[in-house]
Amino acid sequence: MAYGDQITEAIPTPIGNPIANQTYALTGVAYDVSIGGQPFFLNNDDNNPYRRITAQYRKNQVDMSREPGEQTITGWWLRSQSSFHLGQGIKFFEPSQDELLRFQYTYSKGCNIWTKGQVTLLNDTDTIHEVDNVLQTNGRPFQYLRSIKWKANGNSYQGALLSDGYDVDRIYPTITASVTNKALTSNVATLTATAHTFSVGMEIVVTGVDAVFNGTYAITAVTTNTFSYAKTNANIASTAVSPAGTVTSDNTHFVDYISGVTDPVYSICDDGIYAYWVTNDVSNGKLQIQKKLLSDGPSVAPTVMFSKVGITVVNAVIEYVKERLVLAVNNQVYEFATSASSLPSVTYTHPTADFTYTSITASGAAIYLSGYSGIQSTIQKFTLSTSTGSMPTLTSAITAAELPAGEINYKIFFYLNYLCIGTNKGVRIADISTTDGSVAYGPLIFESSQPVYDFTARDKYLWCVTGVDGNPGTTRIDLGTQLGSNLVFAYAWDLYDPNTTGFTTTACTFLGDTNRLVFTTANNGVANGKIYIQAVSRLLPQGKLQGGYVRFNTLENKIFKYLTPRCNTADGGLDILSVDAMGTEYNIGSFSQGTDIGDVSISYPPGSQQYLSFQFKFTRSVTDDSKGPLFTGYQVKVLLAVPRQRLIQLPLECYDSESDKFGNKSGYDGSAYNRIKDLETIESNGDTIKIEDFRTSETLTGIIEEIDFINRTPTDKRYSGYGGLLLVTIRTLS
Repeated sequence: MAYGDQITEAIPTPIGNPIANQTYALTGVAYDVSIGGQPFFLNNDDNNPYRRITAQYRKNQVDMSREPGEQTITGWWLRSQSSFHLGQGIKFFEPSQDELLRFQYTYSKGCNIWTKGQVTLLNDTDTIHEVDNVLQTNGRPFQYLRSIKWKANGNSYQGALLSDGYDVDRIYPTITASVTNKALTSNVATLTATAHTFSVGMEIVVTGVDAVFNGTYAITAVTTNTFSYAKTNANIASTAVSPAGTVTSDNTHFVDYISGVTDPVYSICDDGIYAYWVTNDVSNGKLQIQKKLLSDGPSVAPTVMFSKVGITVVNAVIEYVKERLVLAVNNQVYEFATSASSLPSVTYTHPTADFTYTSITASGAAIYLSGYSGIQSTIQKFTLSTSTGSMPTLTSAITAAELPAGEINYKIFFYLNYLCIGTNKGVRIADISTTDGSVAYGPLIFESSQPVYDFTARDKYLWCVTGVDGNPGTTRIDLGTQLGSNLVFAYAWDLYDPNTTGFTTTACTFLGDTNRLVFTTANNGVANGKIYIQAVSRLLPQGKLQGGYVRFNTLENKIFKYLTPRCNTADGGLDILSVDAMGTEYNIGSFSQGTDIGDVSISYPPGSQQYLSFQFKFTRSVTDDSKGPLFTGYQVKVLLAVPRQRLIQLPLECYDSESDKFGNKSGYDGSAYNRIKDLETIESNGDTIKIEDFRTSETLTGIIEEIDFINRTPTDKRYSGYGGLLLVTIRTLS
């Protein structure tokens, strides 16, 4: 192509390396496109067309994940989970970051996750007996529960000793009998039943007999098939009861104090034979320690071990440890034998007069007492000193641990060589030295919505009284599975009451030496609390488990396509929900009992997401309340939602002199070479570049994928002939 006729034509762009992302400023020349601020005319024809091609999608063809099969060459990104036994508490499910995360999840409610490879429903609870007292003014509960066994009238019972302020009861699973005959003689009612296990002193509730016999009474006598109670009424001859009436019992009064006449029980403990408790002798305004055989009925008065004039109980805690009773009353600590008849000299007096002791426990090397003053909580250690021929005695207190300011310690419990610490924030676990009893506690394992007032344990598990997502209940910790080396253990919400809110859980234990858990709530100021006993076989109506957010450790958006649950619905149903980043839940599948489940389409939320989690709701069998579905895991199939790139081929004129469709000329000597060199420099740098198409007003950002310059003009005696077709291929980025 020849040069223009005028040597005064304007230079279209500044000479030199252009700024890659600059915008071309329009002039009087009608260019077709600009690349990095440099304008060009298109020179497309049949041999060199303008082309737009979808760039090939590049995917990883090698399985590099820590779980075989989690990345495949098929295009799917997979994430699966086949066990949940390391408990709840994670937000993101990222097994590549930590191997332990493969078996953790966000939270569960009503689910037993502790068997590897499966999730089932937890047992339901039976409600027995009401609890009268609210929390003490110092924030501590009045309720105590102790596992006990006893015998009466030839029967053996597995139950718990409940202390609730002015009332101490033996509680047990509900005993039921059918009444077939009734009689009343000399103000004594006698009911006949098929074989029963009632004993003297039990409180019974009679229904379905008649208006005379129905009501709540205490049994005064029993035979193999009858039981009697006091009832003031005219005599009634022996008469058959048809249809049969019903008698139930779930408690026996052990000690009854009267508010305003006597003081409440401030603390209680037992040694397996006797119960020991702390109260005030109100008539004399003095500390009093009492005891009573666990097998004694309500008619047996307790034994006063001793009273102490000059000490009025405001706060107290008593515990049987290392074959002695340790008592903390107000700010003083004592130790004495179970046969003591007087209060010994004080072992230790805390320098802070209003220090509140809360709990006592013992390890092999020491006895520990917890307490607080204001916002400061400490754990004190008492070691034992020995002398030949005498029982070891406690030494003075040593501060073994201090909790962070504002964290109040309400309960300490020694188990499996760990010191379990319950506070107003949650639970910490501490290592105990077997030599000197020193304490080193870890971080909060979980944060509780209420103070953790009590612990109980079986096997490798520890149960803590907590709230369960607003309901009263317990949290279980697996002390046999430490997550890492920083005293953090697997945990999950456990037994709870799904039908009650607004109550504080205050105590827990097991019924005797059985595996049936029992817990209690306090009066909330409006209504009485209750005692809850784990049902024998009846499962909760529903449970749910939510996995951690799946994001594949990337911030890119993904298209979540399918979820494949592994769930046997022969004995219950399953609902599946997706949960977006804002916590909004979407039902993506409901499967009734007996339904086969395949791939579930993840239709909600619509569009691509950075991450999603999935919630599984389980419902028990509609025909057998002791059975429920068996859930063994799930797999998610995901596509990476990377915006597709395009390759745009631009056939450009690149001459020293050019003209537009209106005859306007542009260019200068060396223009073609300079423009090519500028584009090649940008290409070498790998920088992004702005592309403007003036025909469509489209603006794109991309990188130069390829430059192909074809020069067909020969040189002559005056001109270099450097010009021709410039094929530029752009890979778009947006």
